Amino acid sequence: MEGSEQDRGCLACMASVPCASLIAWIIMLVGIGGFTASMIIGVRRLREMLADPDWMYMMEDVTIGICVSVVVVGTFLLVVASLSSGKNSRHVFSTTKKNAFGRSLNIVCLIFAYTFHVVWLLICCALTLPLFLLILLRILYEEYAVECINLQNYGFPNKEPICDDRLYLFWTQGKENLICFGATFVSAVLVAISMVHFLIAIGANYKHLKETVFATYNAYNHNDVDDVRVSRNSLLETKM
Repeated sequence: MEGSEQDRGCLACMASVPCASLIAWIIMLVGIGGFTASMIIGVRRLREMLADPDWMYMMEDVTIGICVSVVVVGTFLLVVASLSSGKNSRHVFSTTKKNAFGRSLNIVCLIFAYTFHVVWLLICCALTLPLFLLILLRILYEEYAVECINLQNYGFPNKEPICDDRLYLFWTQGKENLICFGATFVSAVLVAISMVHFLIAIGANYKHLKETVFATYNAYNHNDVDDVRVSRNSLLETKM
């Protein structure tokens, strides 16, 4: 009996999680997982291509740090969205002061989501550079059948020209890296899209909390027609 009650409580808790924010969180996890794996593998293979083990030696640590911070912030956004929507908002932010705190919390989440969205757009732009260079390598090798490539022309100093068998090996590694960085770019786009979902959900939750304040005021003032109209709108619960 106790087990069934706990199961019902767990299911009720899971049912209270807003669908839109949950979808955004899942998209974020998929994007972060793909970005971390493909980025680390791509950087390591790029080092093998350039025969430079010290090139971008901190990239793995930076990638893991960015991904962990995004997962933490995304989980925080999901928790705040769960508390700010549906029946939970009436219990958690029931008084005027709690409602003001809830709106302030949603504004902070809005700033976080917007900042991370801009950051991931910049990451997507930065990832176009290795993609462009690898696609250029493919065009030079397969379309123009060049015999040598001088990496100094592409911003890599102190590199000898790559020719013949070394060029074939270089292109084989580059083809594998093209797949890795392509997956990295797609994963970064998914994370940016998830932040857009969070922005929409947080905006809806903030509006819901603000309308709840009008509904509280209207309980003591029924003479203002405009306030009564707003209170009717506030009866609609968000599931964001």
